[in-house]
Amino acid sequence: MDTGRPTGSTPAGEPGRLGRRGLLRGGGLAGLALGTVAVDAAADGATGAGAARPYSRRLPADWTYPVAEELLPFGHGVMSGDPLADRVVLWTRITIPDRRGWDATRVPDPQGFRRVTVRWRIATDPALRHVVRRGQVVTDARRDWTVKVDADRLPSATTLYYAFETLGWRSPIGRTRTAPSLTDPVRALTVAHVACTSWWHDVFNSYDRIGERRDLDLVTHAGDHVYDNSGGHPASRFWKGQRRWDTDIDNADWTTVAQARRRYALYYADPALIRAHHAAPFAIMADQHDYDPGQQGDRVTLTTEQAGSVLFEWTPIRPPVPDGTGRFPPSPGPDRNLPTPRGRAALYSYRVLPYGRTADVVLLDVRRFAGLEGQASQVLGDEQWAWLEGALLVSKRRGATHRLVVNQVNLSQLRAFNLPFADQLAQAFGLDLNAPQGEIYTTGWGGHPQERTRLFRFLRQHGIVDNVVVSGDSHGYFGSDLVEDAQLPSYEPLTGGGLLGAVGVEMVGSTMGRPGGQDVIAEELYFAATGGSRGAAFTDAATYDARFRPAALAPTVALEEAAKVANPNLRYFNWKAEYGHTMVHLRPDRAVIECWQTPQRERSEEARLLAQFVSRVGRPHLEPVTAAQAVRGPDRGARAPRARVTRVRRRFPA
Repeated sequence: MDTGRPTGSTPAGEPGRLGRRGLLRGGGLAGLALGTVAVDAAADGATGAGAARPYSRRLPADWTYPVAEELLPFGHGVMSGDPLADRVVLWTRITIPDRRGWDATRVPDPQGFRRVTVRWRIATDPALRHVVRRGQVVTDARRDWTVKVDADRLPSATTLYYAFETLGWRSPIGRTRTAPSLTDPVRALTVAHVACTSWWHDVFNSYDRIGERRDLDLVTHAGDHVYDNSGGHPASRFWKGQRRWDTDIDNADWTTVAQARRRYALYYADPALIRAHHAAPFAIMADQHDYDPGQQGDRVTLTTEQAGSVLFEWTPIRPPVPDGTGRFPPSPGPDRNLPTPRGRAALYSYRVLPYGRTADVVLLDVRRFAGLEGQASQVLGDEQWAWLEGALLVSKRRGATHRLVVNQVNLSQLRAFNLPFADQLAQAFGLDLNAPQGEIYTTGWGGHPQERTRLFRFLRQHGIVDNVVVSGDSHGYFGSDLVEDAQLPSYEPLTGGGLLGAVGVEMVGSTMGRPGGQDVIAEELYFAATGGSRGAAFTDAATYDARFRPAALAPTVALEEAAKVANPNLRYFNWKAEYGHTMVHLRPDRAVIECWQTPQRERSEEARLLAQFVSRVGRPHLEPVTAAQAVRGPDRGARAPRARVTRVRRRFPA
């Protein structure tokens, strides 16, 4: 059986056995016979009322668009996100293969379809018999055939199952969960956290481990959810015959709306990510790569705002009202897609998701509104700062125990320390070894420590100290107590107390493959040995892993130890090539934070618990657990069924 593994998921650096069609076969997802289905055009909303229009799932011989072929027309699975107590966003995309190509900006009528009607339903059981909400929407090329509905009037604190139907096929069934209301007796929240997920450099085993859990309430993402380029680092997978990282359409910098959309398709065709999408709702805060503009020569061909619109098309991010307040508009109802923000509106995504009395999930944006001329806040912008203070006060008034803050870039300080390969690390992570403020991480909070002090003083003044911040961007595990002054007597590192004491804890989650400190050093050694051939490094991970990663280990360990000496509140620092995800378990009396590592190069069921910490309510401090045992939250019900599509025998009612 063709497993559909893309080249490079074979042993690292081994010449690939499968080409593009391998990926298109869906990465080992359930196989179904391909064929043509006659669809009533009027019933399914296609052009040409009353005529029978055939829909073919068969891919043209020269088709290259990344898609899980066995799931067509739902070739990127289904997804949910941004749950509230009474509603959740449901997402899918309809793929209609056409010999003229995959680009919806050039082929607005694949197979003659100018629009299709998509039915959906959400129920309390995996068989979708006990329906609580249903509807139908129309999609077309203008929104890249995506479907994004805000299913409302749902029961709170409930695990639900959903599916879509169109063109004679029913989608895989996804699993989601609404947030608890203030009156629900729910007192536990189980969250998987990820950041900096790189399709080329990791085979997404962490997404597989997330997808198999039964206790998840939410998956948070701190950004670089989808990268605008592969970056040329040694690859875990790559296309057969490809020898450069900067020329192929699925690796090079995106330059158009169509290419940005295609990059999401590349990611969303991955079977491990599909599994995670089907398992639990996501809450995503985009970082810089998700919004990167594109250009050809000196001409801008993709603006930041256009990249933001693609982000909203392809994710279940709930668009807030674009007025800076972070509030959500009412649901448009069951028969309309959520509108895609355009222009400046596509920049607004900071928001709060309330989780009953357990927590508020606060998603911050330190990228889009930073550095605005004339603004007091150079990190958040004054509008977002006012929103954040208001959201924190509301959280306290309504009695939420925790605040889980999704923040793209390290909130805690990182002061100067002995840095091997200083220039290379400074370039890779935006460090400034001569920064006048004494911190070497100058992006976001590190570049404006007075704003961090302002935030921490606000939290202390109002007694809002049970804060768990989950961040990204630094490509390693950075676990810190949050305090303005990390030196005695202001801060005492054994307990997190002192004259000031901590106002929360932070874990910068690692990545799925994007290089951290050890790999930055190893790459420099590799380039020096190969004459700087980044093309060779991209396809030769076996040599890289065997010779150059080990050579970089000792300076990485020295770097970690020096950083902890210079930063007493840095309770855990792992910048080795150990990539994976973070688990956060919020309980009435504590937060438990776990750092997990999964294999990077090969599909595997392995997962290793690297570290576990407890932070007690009322006494925030990353306290290491010496005899760590993996925590499991309350069972949230049956997993989503195996990913497969089925022919429609009896249509969902409209």
